Amino acid sequence: MEKQKRKSGRSDVSGLKWAISTAAFAVTIGGWGWLAAQNPPEVAAGEPMITIVPPSVAYQPLPDWLSQSPALPVLPTVAPLNVPDMPARQPAAQPAPAAAPAPVAAPAPAQPTLREVIVPVPAPRPAPAARTRSSR
Repeated sequence: MEKQKRKSGRSDVSGLKWAISTAAFAVTIGGWGWLAAQNPPEVAAGEPMITIVPPSVAYQPLPDWLSQSPALPVLPTVAPLNVPDMPARQPAAQPAPAAAPAPVAAPAPAQPTLREVIVPVPAPRPAPAARTRSSR
């Protein structure tokens, strides 16, 4: 018996693909050229179609209220809060009187109490279902 030769299922079609791509590219470029020839661009006779006119700027003087310095309102004196009264400074040349009572300072504001924070212990990881190299 004679052995039959079977054709391979895949034949070399790279030449056909190249020919189709080249033809498509040539037709596209040709079509663009044909469309450009149908609608030629308008040629200007020498004077441009668009004329640019510079804008006219009219300067006006400043209003009177803008040229004067602004009148700032007088701000009232604000007393500081939670600060003990400080005694007036005395010159260094005079000795301090012996019987002068010491100034009483205001009590310091109470510090907020801190509470203890407990961090939970993380749960143990479960054992792997199958023993593999990565789980060793």
